[in-house]
Amino acid sequence: PTIIIMVVQKKPKSEIRKAFERFDVNGNGKLSLAEIDKAVRELYPDLFADKRAMMRAYKACDVSGDGYIEFVEFRNLVKFLYYFNDLGKLFAQLDTNHDHRVSMDEFLKGHELAGIHTTNEGARAEFAKLDTNHGGYILFDEFCSYMAKKKLE
Repeated sequence: PTIIIMVVQKKPKSEIRKAFERFDVNGNGKLSLAEIDKAVRELYPDLFADKRAMMRAYKACDVSGDGYIEFVEFRNLVKFLYYFNDLGKLFAQLDTNHDHRVSMDEFLKGHELAGIHTTNEGARAEFAKLDTNHGGYILFDEFCSYMAKKKLE
């Protein structure tokens, strides 16, 4: 199997600024989750389909933890939307039974899709690293955290 990543056209900075201002309904310079949801649905419909990826991007961008996204964070939100959406597609390829989690068996069959080239024993060790809640499955959030760390290595 190969990784299938849909190519989505990225918007120029000026268009992102206009979008931010358009969706900042009250003009406070911050977007709530509801405003972001609407913006993504209208501007990036291809990215809107995966709510897990959108929530992951939102949480990653809300650096202050105040529940709002300012323009600088919004620009990062767009980048993160693409990143987590791609991870969502990869996760879906690993999750062959479509139960929104990856079992050991699924991981052993598809770990190379995630760029983990190792033996079955090595894959089992990587699975244990990914399964941070020790539930016996890899969840999307665990997968995203692992892949982000792996990207930084």
